[in-house]
Amino acid sequence: MAKASRENHDSMTRISNADTDVIDLREPRRRPGPRPRQTPAFSYDEDILSQFDGDDSGDPPRVAGGDGSLTDPRFLVPLALFLAVVLVLGLALRANSVQNTEPETAEVSELVRRVRSAETRAGFGDLTIRQEDQLLIIEGSVGSSAEATAVGAVARSVEGVGTIDNRVLVAAGQSVGEPVVTPSPRDSLDATLAAAGQVTFEPGGTSLTASGAATVDRIAAILVGVSGRTIEVRGHTDSDGDAAANQRLSQDRAEAVMGALIRRGVDSASLTAIGFGESQPIEPNVTEEGRAVNRRIEFVTLR
Repeated sequence: MAKASRENHDSMTRISNADTDVIDLREPRRRPGPRPRQTPAFSYDEDILSQFDGDDSGDPPRVAGGDGSLTDPRFLVPLALFLAVVLVLGLALRANSVQNTEPETAEVSELVRRVRSAETRAGFGDLTIRQEDQLLIIEGSVGSSAEATAVGAVARSVEGVGTIDNRVLVAAGQSVGEPVVTPSPRDSLDATLAAAGQVTFEPGGTSLTASGAATVDRIAAILVGVSGRTIEVRGHTDSDGDAAANQRLSQDRAEAVMGALIRRGVDSASLTAIGFGESQPIEPNVTEEGRAVNRRIEFVTLR
């Protein structure tokens, strides 16, 4: 009886184990859990992240519809910053370039203006004068080889002039190969005086400016060493104001310069003064530059 009971227990145990095996075989497979979220290699700004769609896939957030191209906002922000930096650097370099070139351009323009003024006072007002680097180029035409030589002499006498390319041509009628004639002492003196600089005055008066006084100093130094010549000091004005008043002002200025030369040692017997007012302009009086050229003092050798 006990044996039968034990066999029955063993049989039930096997059945129980068999049932367990069946249950184990039919147990469904477990689905894997969500993958752990990967930490991106770079961080996102919270304001930018708020515009992004995320999911549980672990992929970096993307704007809805983003495809990773240059239109993706992930690239637009760095690209905009890069372009802004390039723009700022470009503007800075341009400003520096302009700043470096402006003084040089102003200096060249001033030198050309002074040479043109000297040539005009010497009677060569129809020339084209320009500067390329350190080379001063003079173009135009004159009536004789002597005048062409005088043009170069006037330009060389202006302070600051370096190498000159005198391209002045002699007008038709001069035979090719005609020997160059040396300017007469009178022509040379006129050119030298014209190149000494411009005599300028305080507005509306006869008082010399500092620059005008320096020019008178140079002219006096030239004339002190000259004998047997009569120099006429000629005053001119622009057309502003009353013609009669301009006539008186030009005469007063010419006499003021003559007196300044005498005080600097020039023989008074060699000087005369005359005013022409606004009657002999060398430039149109329509611009300030033209009027400034017309307000002038000229020195002309009479004999």
